[in-house]
Amino acid sequence: MICLLSHRTRYDFSRPVFLEPHVLRLLPRPDACQRVRALEVEVSPEPVGRSLCTDLSGNAVLSVWFSELTDHLDVHVAASVETLRKNPFDYLLQAGQNVLPVPLAPGEALAAAPCLAPTGLPDGAAAALAARLRRDGADTPQAFTLALLGWMAENLVSVAREEPGLMSPDAVLAAGEGACRDLTLCYIAACRHAGLPARFVSGYHEGDPEREERDLHAWAEAWLPGGGWRGFDPSLGLAVADRHVAVAAAADPADAAPVVGTFRGDAPSARLTHAVRFHLAEAG
Repeated sequence: MICLLSHRTRYDFSRPVFLEPHVLRLLPRPDACQRVRALEVEVSPEPVGRSLCTDLSGNAVLSVWFSELTDHLDVHVAASVETLRKNPFDYLLQAGQNVLPVPLAPGEALAAAPCLAPTGLPDGAAAALAARLRRDGADTPQAFTLALLGWMAENLVSVAREEPGLMSPDAVLAAGEGACRDLTLCYIAACRHAGLPARFVSGYHEGDPEREERDLHAWAEAWLPGGGWRGFDPSLGLAVADRHVAVAAAADPADAAPVVGTFRGDAPSARLTHAVRFHLAEAG
């Protein structure tokens, strides 16, 4: 599948400010699930320097820095991405590792440690949910990821939430709803309590093809022995295949934030606007 993306993020400041160096995680991530065919990144004001690098989580990161005062920051990313995974279950679980908690070799345990660590937010209810699903028979990595996905799709509602930050997993389970990023964190917390490495992913999904505008989306990836990192989207209730495009993945959601940076100046306000477009076409 070919995914054509356009994402514009713009900050307008009430007075000119000086932009400190910014980190942009808005570039589609090249990995086993997707191939970047074309990419253009426009930044206004024009940076005096830019550096494209790979962060500790394997994401493509663009760092930019500036030299002049400005009343705005405008970032436009246009990309063509070929998604490669039509079947989200095209793997064979390794013998001896098809249990929970997932047995890890020393090197694997070291790499996976951040993806097994507590979320840092109240998640006792997520722990109880994980224990209940395991008692009910979902005691292998694949069975657990799918049982958790099904339970959340049946019992929780995905809603739009404009407020910044993340709801705790306990707050999501108490309210019965949350934004995609909130549901993702809840999914991650339950996976980690079951002994299954899980991380946060930001990116894009096809969404409603009747709508022109889209939003940045979030879902989870769980590490399955023999399958590697596999995506699960709790807000849509499905295993991720070729209609998602990943931008950044990280153990801590803050490390997958699309734009990170500060400014110097006395502007009392900054207004954020964004526009996302996503079109699908069959690979030729």
